[in-house]
Amino acid sequence: VCKGSLHLSQKSVIVLASSMSLLLTERQRVELNSAILEYLLSQPDAFGKSAEIFKQEALITEKVDAGKGLLEKKWTSVVRLQKKVMELEAKIEGLKSRGVAVDPVSSGEPGAKVDMGESKLLPRPPAKNTLSGHRAAVTAVVTHPVYSFFASGSEDCTIRMWDHETAQYERTLKGHTGPITGLAFDTKGNTLASCSADMSIKLWDMTTFVCTKTLKGHDHTISAVVFMPNGDQVLSCSRDQTIKLWEVASGYCLRTYSGHSDWVKTIAVSGDGRHVASGGVDQSIIIWEISNSHIVQTLRGHEHVIETLCYGCKPRDAAAIMAAAAAGVDSASIDGTDEYSYLVSGSRDRSVKLWDPLKGVCLQTFAAHENWVRAVLFHPSFKYIISASDDKTIRVLDIKEGRCMRTITDAHSHFVTCLSLSPSYPALLSGGVDKNISIWNCA
Repeated sequence: VCKGSLHLSQKSVIVLASSMSLLLTERQRVELNSAILEYLLSQPDAFGKSAEIFKQEALITEKVDAGKGLLEKKWTSVVRLQKKVMELEAKIEGLKSRGVAVDPVSSGEPGAKVDMGESKLLPRPPAKNTLSGHRAAVTAVVTHPVYSFFASGSEDCTIRMWDHETAQYERTLKGHTGPITGLAFDTKGNTLASCSADMSIKLWDMTTFVCTKTLKGHDHTISAVVFMPNGDQVLSCSRDQTIKLWEVASGYCLRTYSGHSDWVKTIAVSGDGRHVASGGVDQSIIIWEISNSHIVQTLRGHEHVIETLCYGCKPRDAAAIMAAAAAGVDSASIDGTDEYSYLVSGSRDRSVKLWDPLKGVCLQTFAAHENWVRAVLFHPSFKYIISASDDKTIRVLDIKEGRCMRTITDAHSHFVTCLSLSPSYPALLSGGVDKNISIWNCA
């Protein structure tokens, strides 16, 4: 096979498939063979006989449709990744030649995550790219934990897959019959979970992009879905006032959490997988022990609907501890031994609050926005909170200083509904009622 060319001889196709099968799982081998056959079938004048022979040799019995361009897409992805690897390797060698110590975690070596936590990589305007394609408001964006693609969900009932590095649309996942309300990847990125106003949760295989399971049990709109850290279970919350724990393998509901008096709008799971926080229309945040449904704390302080929650971690020297002292709380009593001991919330009361959830203490309140707060994230350094609002802005809040340090005005032409930070590339994604997704460089 020659770089830049997909003209394969019959012999080279079979040799390629045979040699690759030694390196691939059975499932990957089947997918590669199908992609090769699809490519051959797409050019019947050149490879008509080769396609028939290859189909027999590869023992392909299922129907394969031509025209999807699967092999071409895989090929261009490999070339793009190879180019990126070469650029990064050259950059690393250049740094080493100048005597600069290179840390594989922070250098951006292939397979490593960008170490945003040790820097001040913050989103800044203008947007690097603005992606359009949805036919209604974008309600959710979530970045893949390993690769440079992300998923977006919309009120048009579809999920779209994109490459945020190249700003290219990849594919559309269809199956829901109501607006998409939430998306989540498992920690390895093998499965995407989606939830919808159609009262269902769908699990999508990220290798085949096929829906493998549909989970049903809620009696009203499902507002959000999150994976447990182990990836074996998912949690969901609903307008039926409950939170449910589901087993991924079987699709069974394992447990139902009841305690809210109204619509549960948002949930977040602690990194150790012990607790889930939930909030909604009743203006309270409940911290649950996941294993037994016990209510650990009920946090009150917001004066309107709670729209969004996010857990974060930081050791004892966290800026959040400094904020605790500024708020009059004895910081010595907040030992920070629970690595995931901080929670941030956003509300329709226009405020963002930082909490010690297990102690029930509000550490800091930011009155930064001029309209409903729709999304909040911890910056990986845990020195900042990033928030989005119906005031069309994205703001960076400094925890130590207790103030807004950066505002991206008119981030969207309508309400900003969702945010996601890429773990592998310094970029922030935002979605809005304007039907667009914006990609913001962090620098």
